[in-house]
Amino acid sequence: IDKSCGLLPMVMDQEVRALLKRHMIDACVKVANSRGCCDAVGVLQGTLFLTDAPLSMDQLVEETGYSKSTVSINMGILERMGLVKREVIPGDKRYHYVPVRDPDSLRRDMIANIRQNLQDILIALDRTEADLKAGDGPDPSAPARIEEIRRYYRRTDRMLDLMSRYSTEELISRLEAPI
Repeated sequence: IDKSCGLLPMVMDQEVRALLKRHMIDACVKVANSRGCCDAVGVLQGTLFLTDAPLSMDQLVEETGYSKSTVSINMGILERMGLVKREVIPGDKRYHYVPVRDPDSLRRDMIANIRQNLQDILIALDRTEADLKAGDGPDPSAPARIEEIRRYYRRTDRMLDLMSRYSTEELISRLEAPI
């Protein structure tokens, strides 16, 4: 490394940057994996967390080393999860991505995703129950188990409904209030 050309500070900046990124990206990969997503979801989310400016698809490709198709697919996953959003920068036709940092926006998207999952399960329970009623089910205890599962998911949906009525700050205030 030629110190007279100023390369040493650039290399050191890269080393410090890599060290800072490692912990955030490792944590994001762990969270992504726990949700059933691949490492790329976590790497992309962690990369966005650590930037001050929106990043284009090309910048994410360069930053992560993933192919454009891998970045595109996994950014779509992060968008659907409500963890990132696209922005258009005036004068630039490309999409740029930023992490969602607003707690109310995150909460709304998380509740919407969970509610969709709940609705899918409730529909499946209704169909299962209808199929059992149409024929002789092999297990006479199945209807009772279906109803138990249905009650659980309906109560969870009710809890989400209550949570969606308040802002994040209002929820924290209400939950921390003395009884």
